Amino acid sequence: MLIAMIGNGIVSNMGALYFRKQLPESVEIVVIGPDDRGGLPLVGESIIEITANFLEVQLGLEDYLRDHHVPKHALTYYFKLDPDNPEDRTYSVHSTESLPNPDGYEGAPGSWQLNRESFDNHLQKLVAENDGIARIHGRVRDVQIDGEAGHTLEIVEADGSSRSLKADWVIDATGRNRLLAKKLDLTVRPEGQRDCFWFRLADFDRSLLRNLNALGPEYEHYDRYYTTHHFMGHGFWIWMIPLKSEDGSELMSIGFVSHPDHYNQDVRSIESFLDEVCKVHPVVTDLVKSGRVVDTNLLRRYHYVTVPTYSPDRWGIVGDASFAPDPLFSNGLAFVTLQLEQLGALLTRDYEGNHSAEFVEKLAQYFMGPVLSSQTTISNWYPTMDDAYLSSIRINWIETVYFYLFLPLVANRCHFDPKRMRLWKAMQVRGENPFDIPQELIEARKRVAKLTPDHFVYKGEEKVNPKARTLWEDIDDVYEQLEAGSKVLAGYTKELLSRIDKYEGEGELMMP
Repeated sequence: MLIAMIGNGIVSNMGALYFRKQLPESVEIVVIGPDDRGGLPLVGESIIEITANFLEVQLGLEDYLRDHHVPKHALTYYFKLDPDNPEDRTYSVHSTESLPNPDGYEGAPGSWQLNRESFDNHLQKLVAENDGIARIHGRVRDVQIDGEAGHTLEIVEADGSSRSLKADWVIDATGRNRLLAKKLDLTVRPEGQRDCFWFRLADFDRSLLRNLNALGPEYEHYDRYYTTHHFMGHGFWIWMIPLKSEDGSELMSIGFVSHPDHYNQDVRSIESFLDEVCKVHPVVTDLVKSGRVVDTNLLRRYHYVTVPTYSPDRWGIVGDASFAPDPLFSNGLAFVTLQLEQLGALLTRDYEGNHSAEFVEKLAQYFMGPVLSSQTTISNWYPTMDDAYLSSIRINWIETVYFYLFLPLVANRCHFDPKRMRLWKAMQVRGENPFDIPQELIEARKRVAKLTPDHFVYKGEEKVNPKARTLWEDIDDVYEQLEAGSKVLAGYTKELLSRIDKYEGEGELMMP
C-alpha cells in the first residue's frame, strides 16, 4: 500500500508522522509538496487539549513544546458591561481554572500557544529525518481518481521535470488550495461568512493588558497572561495569543474576526483596526500602540466546508483543504487530529482487507457533525457578542459541554473505534445542537434591564472535568462523564433562572 500525502504544511507532516507510527513498515508513505508555502498565511497558533494530547502522546512532542513554546492555561473571555462607552473598562472576565500540579509546575498547562513558523519547521525536520517517510519536492498538478486500480498523480518537481506516481490512497492536505475539493466540486460555502485581519506584535508592554476593571475570580494556579484572550463586540471578536519568538522574546498574535451580516466596518489594516477597536476596547489598542507590528494577514469571506471529507474510493481531504472554521474556540487543529485518527483507522482496516464503504461514510459523517454544530453555535452568537450577560452564559455552557461531552468522547476514541462509536450519538441528542444554550435562557435574558456584577455566575472550576482526558477501559465510565455534565448544566440553568427570578421578585433591574 502506498499513501500519498499532498502538501508540505502542518497537516500533511502531522499526518505523515502519525500514519508512520500507526501503520506497518511495509506501508509506503510519500509527502509531496514544495519547500515553501507560496505566501499562504499561517493560522492555528492557539490549540486546545485535544490537539495537545495528540501532539504529546501520538507524536511524542511534549518536551519540545515545553522548551520552545508558550503554555496555554485556558481560554479567557472579556465581556464588557458597557460596550458603548470606551472610557468604561469594566469587564466580566471568564476563564477555566487549571488544577494545581502536584509536581509543583505552576498551573499544568492544558495545551500550548504555538509559534507556527518554528513549529511547522520542526515538523518538516522530523519528517525529513524519518527513514520511513519519502519526500518529493514539487507540486501535484492533477490526480486521476481510481479507487480500485490506484490513483495517478501528475507531479511537477522542483527542477521543473514531470513525473507520475501511483498511490492506493491520496490524502489532500493542500490547505486553501483545495486540490481535490476543487477538482471534485465538493466545496460548500455557508451563508454565515467571516472576515479576518490579524498581525503579530513585538516589543509591547504586556502590563497594559491588566489596565481594566476585571469582575470575576482571580485564579491562583496560573498567570492569566498565558491564556488565549478574547475581547467581544457586536458582530466581532478579537483574539490575543502570547507567543515565543525564535530568540525567546515575547510576541503577541492579535486578530479581528467579524461576521459581515452583523458588522459593517472594513477592518483590513493596522490603521482601520486601531480606529475601530478603540471605540470599544481601548485596552487592546493601548497594547498595540505600545509595540511594533511584525507582519499582517487578511482573509475575507473565507468560511467553507467540504462534503464529503473521505470517500470509499480511497481518498481523504483534511485540514484547511476540508474546512475553514471560525477560530473562536481554537478547535481548527483539534478537528484535524480527529480526521487523522479517523483516516488512520480507515487505512489500517484497508491494509487488513476490511475496507468498507459504510464505515468510510460513517466516519465522514461523524467528523462533520461537531464541525457544523460548533460553527452554527458561533454564528448564532455574533448578533449578541456584545451582550456581556448572554455571552457569559454561552461560554460557560459551551465549555461545560466541551469538558464533559466532547473531550471525553474524543479521548476515548468514540469518533473512530467501532466498539465505542455508538457513544458518539451523544453529540446530537434528539437532533439538538449540544453546544447551543437552551431557548429558555435566551428568553430569560430579556428580563434583565441593567447588568450588575451580581447577575453573573462564574464557573471557572465547576465546568472543568478533571477526568476529561482519561481513557477508560469500561465504556460505562464514559457514560458517567456525560451524565455528570448533564447535572452540571442542569444546576447551572437552575442557578441562572433563580437569580433572575430573585431580582424580578424584588422589582429591581427588570425590563419595563
